[in-house]
Amino acid sequence: MEGKGERNMSYHTIEADVVVVGGGSAGTVAAIKAKSGDPGARVVVLDKGPIETSGAIGRGMDALNVVSVPGYGTPEDVVEALTKVTEGVLDQECAYVLGAKSLEAMKDLEKYTEREPGDLFPLDGNGNYKASYLHPVNHALYMAMDGEDIKRALAREVRKLGCLVLDRTPAVRLLTEEGRVAGILAFNIRTGDFYLIKTPAVIITSGCVGKFGMPRDGYLSGIYEFPGNTGDGFAMAYHAGAELVNLECFQTNLLMKDFNGPACGYVVIPRGGYGVNARGEKYWTHGYWSGDMFLAVWREFQEGRGPVFLKMDHLPEDTVKGLEKILWGTERTVRGLFHQQRDEDYRRWDSVEQGMEEITLCSGHSMSGILVNKDTETTVPGLYAAGDCAAVPHQYLTGALVFGAIAGEKAVSYARIARRLEPAVSLKKAWREIREPLLRPDGLAAEDVEIKIRSKVSQYLTPPKNDFLYHKMLWWVDRMRREDVPRIKVTDYHNLIKVTEVKSIIDCAEMAARASLYRTESRWGLGHYRLAYPGRDSAWDGKWVVVRKDGATGEMLVSKKDVPKHKWDFPARLEYEYPRPVFDMGRGFVPPPNGYEDPWIREKVCREGLSIPKRMITRRER
Repeated sequence: MEGKGERNMSYHTIEADVVVVGGGSAGTVAAIKAKSGDPGARVVVLDKGPIETSGAIGRGMDALNVVSVPGYGTPEDVVEALTKVTEGVLDQECAYVLGAKSLEAMKDLEKYTEREPGDLFPLDGNGNYKASYLHPVNHALYMAMDGEDIKRALAREVRKLGCLVLDRTPAVRLLTEEGRVAGILAFNIRTGDFYLIKTPAVIITSGCVGKFGMPRDGYLSGIYEFPGNTGDGFAMAYHAGAELVNLECFQTNLLMKDFNGPACGYVVIPRGGYGVNARGEKYWTHGYWSGDMFLAVWREFQEGRGPVFLKMDHLPEDTVKGLEKILWGTERTVRGLFHQQRDEDYRRWDSVEQGMEEITLCSGHSMSGILVNKDTETTVPGLYAAGDCAAVPHQYLTGALVFGAIAGEKAVSYARIARRLEPAVSLKKAWREIREPLLRPDGLAAEDVEIKIRSKVSQYLTPPKNDFLYHKMLWWVDRMRREDVPRIKVTDYHNLIKVTEVKSIIDCAEMAARASLYRTESRWGLGHYRLAYPGRDSAWDGKWVVVRKDGATGEMLVSKKDVPKHKWDFPARLEYEYPRPVFDMGRGFVPPPNGYEDPWIREKVCREGLSIPKRMITRRER
């Protein structure tokens, strides 16, 4: 029998050349380059919201965190920086491309925003783009930006070129045939219109796993990243058979306490600010978001010198006012009001309190994601990935722009020659499976299941990593899939997408736990600090942990794989060591022993006529 309202559902079939899943920075650039490269190509963009404000830079951005521009840095300098912060676990070719094409990405942004050199990015006295120091290397690779309007400009270009944009229409399933991409299933979260999009090429640009752990304040959408980034791209790629790497390397976010937004150290530090502990002392040598810095913050709290703060009171007044403009205007517009209500002022050293508020999986600020090469190709023919979901370590917005462009160009070229495969899917059956939570008479709210899985992620997966807790996490993953997910009940299409999101978070939790247990060492500072193996092991140098789905059994497989041979011989470690805490608590009080036999409780059991399990019968009675 058809479900309520099912006869009235709209089913749409679209023939496309390239489908972009996610309309953030990488996705819009991918669509622009695909359509520009082949104006006759049918390019479709899917997003959970309107592409003008979707993604991690929906409000704008204040910098490109890794670039190489004339007079300041070279592509090889970018390779050096990324080799160091990844401790050698990277494809250096990807890092080189990131640096080599960063200037081109900057020029594209100036064109799309219609802004002159010196307006969007700063220039020095010689007319060159002026870069600053940020990374733990002696190269200036950070480019400030006045980028409040860049996302709207990118969206405008996408629409102007004639791409088909399906706003509020997220992808829910990636279809493959013969191991190759064949199509996408999606639905509109307002109307419920259901789409089968046939295509030989898909570009996943759906961002990081921003909704992973639970923020300390418990607010589900109060996270560092865009709240729509729930690991859907990670999960879709996994179920399609793609390999994912570095899922054991966590982004352990140092955020502004209670605000759960960017503390914006990357805005402040290149302009002379720095982090201090509760004593006002600088707690680490640099402020770059690498694992050693997060480990240093963790140490401050463990040794009683927390919380930590972002110090700005020593800066010139003009600089402080400029920081207020950026932090309150471009990043999060409510931040100024947040400070005002707490009587906080950047002219006092302790006004920006920071804490380790959440963990995420991301390549933009960390390393984890879908395995890609320098051409953004995954291990599934026809599937490309770019941005925070693609495992190009520490690529930031620059990488989203650079590899988004490459993905668009490569995907549209592939589509011209690819053999199109007919997806073997029944639309009615697929749609009924997806909308089953709408058809249930009652059940669990999606929000309650989301709270449950994300709370477990924070409780069991937050570093330092405890093996016993990780095995318990896997137990919870299995239990939630069996008991909770099949009982989710929703009442509208907007909440229906939350079911997919919850499933994606659960998938990513399992991937992170299994990958962490597989890498038998600690590496990347706090990112993978495993208490059972509290130190680096050279046997893991240059090794990826790969997670993939077994197509025959459906099981999650974990294995080891060599990164591509390094072309450049740069230092492959950061200057830190893992602490070895020793907690000597003394002997403690030792009470007299009680016996194992308890005739009183035995008598009560017998009085009730209950049988006594064999395990309760003492050896003497036997």
